[in-house]
Amino acid sequence: MAKLYAYSGSTFSATFTCKDAAGAVVNLTGHTARAMLRPSVSSDTLTLNMAPTIPTPADGIVSITIADETTATIDAGTYHFDVLLDKASDGSVIYLAGGTIVVREQVTRT
Repeated sequence: MAKLYAYSGSTFSATFTCKDAAGAVVNLTGHTARAMLRPSVSSDTLTLNMAPTIPTPADGIVSITIADETTATIDAGTYHFDVLLDKASDGSVIYLAGGTIVVREQVTRT
């Protein structure tokens, strides 16, 4: 379980690498990724669709970037997220990562 930090008004970036049981990178060709941020695991309230991307499927990396303008709209606090992979060929869903993101207010402002 990951514990990540984001700062309100700053760009947030995270990458997750998909590996098999032997530690080899998994080629994500034919997969799509999805990730959501919620105030609690069981909450129906969606704080943010994190819109992950798979820039180069052969590298097995899923990237999430949230613009500073977007993080500025999220109240400080602890939120829960997970990253799922959908495999088009058989319809399976794979859990890649999850945990919490602590959103903090910036101290330095203009």
